[in-house]
Amino acid sequence: MKRAAQVVAAVVLVLTAVGTVLVLRATGAGWALAQNTSQAVVHTVAGVALIRSRGGDRIGLVLLSMGAAAGLQVLLWGYAAGHWPGWEAADWVTRWIWAFSVVPLFTVLPALFPDGRPVTPRWWPVVWAGVAATILVAVFDTTDLVGLLVVVVALLSLASLVVRWIRSGQVARRQIRLLLYAAGYAVLVEAVVDLLPHHVLQTAFLLIPIAPTVAIALAILRYRLYGIDLVIRRTFVYLAVTGLAFSAYLVAVAVLGTALSQVVSPQVALLAAGVVAALVESGRRLFQRRMSALLYGYRDRPLDALAKLRTELAGASTVSEIARRSASVTATALRSPGVTITLLTDGVPEEIARAGEPGPDPISTPLVAQDERLGALVVGPRAGREPYDDKDRRLIAELGHHIAAALAAARLSAELDRAREMTIHSTAEERRRLRQDLHDGLGPLLSGAGLGLDGVRREFEPGSREGRDLRIISDQVRLAAREVRRIIDAVRPGPVADLGLVTAVREHVQRCAALDIGCTLTVSGIVDPPPAVAEAAYLVVLEAVTNALRHADARTCAVRMEQAGGSLTIEVRDDGLGIGPGYVAGVGISSMRRRVASIGGEFAITTDHGTTVTAVFPLEAR
Repeated sequence: MKRAAQVVAAVVLVLTAVGTVLVLRATGAGWALAQNTSQAVVHTVAGVALIRSRGGDRIGLVLLSMGAAAGLQVLLWGYAAGHWPGWEAADWVTRWIWAFSVVPLFTVLPALFPDGRPVTPRWWPVVWAGVAATILVAVFDTTDLVGLLVVVVALLSLASLVVRWIRSGQVARRQIRLLLYAAGYAVLVEAVVDLLPHHVLQTAFLLIPIAPTVAIALAILRYRLYGIDLVIRRTFVYLAVTGLAFSAYLVAVAVLGTALSQVVSPQVALLAAGVVAALVESGRRLFQRRMSALLYGYRDRPLDALAKLRTELAGASTVSEIARRSASVTATALRSPGVTITLLTDGVPEEIARAGEPGPDPISTPLVAQDERLGALVVGPRAGREPYDDKDRRLIAELGHHIAAALAAARLSAELDRAREMTIHSTAEERRRLRQDLHDGLGPLLSGAGLGLDGVRREFEPGSREGRDLRIISDQVRLAAREVRRIIDAVRPGPVADLGLVTAVREHVQRCAALDIGCTLTVSGIVDPPPAVAEAAYLVVLEAVTNALRHADARTCAVRMEQAGGSLTIEVRDDGLGIGPGYVAGVGISSMRRRVASIGGEFAITTDHGTTVTAVFPLEAR
């Protein structure tokens, strides 16, 4: 019904505009035109606003029907004034349709205000009597008997307001009071009708049918009847946009209609006016959508909000980056003053991202992925404490679902990276321990056993069977010792294991300096990394220096090692040819990149008057 009411309201406003232009062209401006046009616009807009609210649909239907009758009356009036084909029928309709735009305001509406129902079921006959009185006025006009009936029904309708006043609480009494003020205004104008100047009197008459509608709007705005703060704000936007479009329409149609009427028939001019009306209506809808997006964000375009979130998260890989971008997108999508994202750490919520300031009474939506609660998406209320409607809440829930999925994936990826790094560090440490045990334990034992067997063998006669057997055993023990040494050499690079990272790199740099390239080493801080980091750093230096020697045609190569802030930085800079713009990473570069990334480090190659290879290693597993 809400969508149908909006369509009807748009049609009524367009018909009113067309009729207004036709009347202006035929008869000129007048108080009657101003009264009918103002009733059509005010009642229509107020009616559609109430229909869109919760609980105000019945009164909204009454007002919308009154606005539709007034708008149709203006259109038919303009058609009849132009004496176009069938104008007599249009003139006949205007003589009775006016009753449906005025009489219900005083006979039906007071009996239904403020909740759309009579004060008690016994008062329903008053409502139906108001409907009957409206029909009688339309059929018989305001004869003495019909006029007396309208007055009686209007008084009964006002009496129902008095009864409701007595039975209602303080808030309802304040709401009814405003409508009673409007009724009192109508009575006052009728009482002083002979005392007012003409233009003042016409202005007062113009406000009589509008005053009750304004009273209802004030009651809704001030006392939040039906809980439609949001609808009132939308209505104001709708009124502003519609007013601008209506004014533009009147100007465009008046100018175009006048110009065309000089060269074509009135029917063609009316058709052109209709075309202009359609164009203006399309522009109004576009402008209103833009205004809605400006005030309420992506509420009416949830797919666009999700697409924007997907685009923003495409370049995020860490939990903190995903949370930061998600908070910003959510705040923009909902026009919220502030959004925060919290994650549970050992069951305690911890804020990890914030966009703006949520303020008091925010909405908290749990972030759940695979039946596990990760944290919460906290969205602050809009300015003016305007509540979020069902569309907003569904959008918040959908954004929360996608944010939770992204956070869960990033968290699993981070846990996998940490597990891999811990595995690499544990493996390196275990290899170091195994090499040490083999080097200091099993190796010497086997060498000692071989020497002992040689000593025992010398106690026997040369060529004896026992001597031959002991020699075979001694050779096998020595073979086992050599095999242990081979295993020790294969466990880790020998220079790093034997000399340490700094000394091993220094010896390699000194060997390179003996060639035609000037190779230097700079060490900053106490460089004593874990075994896995030392091995990776040493191999990166070897590969980078080798590339400078073989491919860069460099004259100098500087190696820098710096340990600070919980990380080890390796930098190899040369003054060679650099890397061309279309280069493809080979096996060496790819190997260095994978080796650094495997333990959570960062790897980069830059070209500026040479090539610089930079690797940053964390000294502890994350």
